[in-house]
Parts: sequence; structure tokens; C-alpha cells
Amino acid sequence: MHTTKPIMFSAVAMTGALLLSACNTTGQMNTADDWKNVTGKDWHLTMLSDGGQTFTFRPTSPMQPSAVFSEDGKVNGSSGCNSYFGTYDQDGNQLTFSPLGATRKMCLNGAMAIEAAFNSATTQVTHWKLGNNQLVLIDRDGKTIMTFTTKAL
Repeated sequence: MHTTKPIMFSAVAMTGALLLSACNTTGQMNTADDWKNVTGKDWHLTMLSDGGQTFTFRPTSPMQPSAVFSEDGKVNGSSGCNSYFGTYDQDGNQLTFSPLGATRKMCLNGAMAIEAAFNSATTQVTHWKLGNNQLVLIDRDGKTIMTFTTKAL
């Protein structure tokens, strides 16, 4: 009886380890391949949430914030009024932006509020996901703060 317990325990432990490793690899997205689908494209903002405000944009919106991520870690685009530039760090599903530089034009019709919300949101991004032709940027609490759609360059 003493010899069957260690063998039985070993078999159960091995089965559990195999099940856990199978779940770990089959449920994960390949973020390296997915990120290649992000870079080199012109992403147009469709939703921006900054605290209590949420902005939505249509392709015909007069102010169309955008982002282009290059493979070398640079990002640039429009924050709705001014052009911006900076760098990003992407590792797996994690994403952070450096402080962004920008032009300094004065804009009308609410563009400055959108730009302030856009700039604030980029400082809150910690993660990203890609699906259904949308790039979703997420904060540390798992809340979606920016959603983009793409048009190939």
C-alpha cells in the first residue's frame, strides 16, 4: 500500500501539470504577431474616456485624433488639433507612452478639451488588445480608455 501512494500522487501531479501548461499556452494570444498588425497603420480614434468625460468620433468628425505606431518604438499623430510625437514601450500586452511632445496651435470648437483628454489618457495607458479591426487601450484598472480603428497606410 505504501508503494502505490507515491506512484498515484506522481501520476496525479503530472496530469495536473500537463493540464495547467495546456491551458496556459492555448488560451494566450500571440502578442508579438498581434503587435505587428498594429505598427505601420493609421489608427483613428473612435472613443476616448478620461474620467467623467467620454468622447466618440465618427470617420466624418471634423476633429479626428489618430496614432501611428512605428516598429522602432515611435508614435505620432493628431490629438484632434495639434500634431504629437513621442515613444512607446510595448511588451506582450503591456503598453506605455513616453511624455508626448506636440505643436502648440490654438484650436476652437471644443478641440482643446479633446486634446487635453487625449493627452491625459495616454499617460494612463498600461495595456492593449487587438480585435475586430480595433485597437483598444486600457488603464491599470482594466477600463477601456481609448479605442481606435484602422485604415492601412
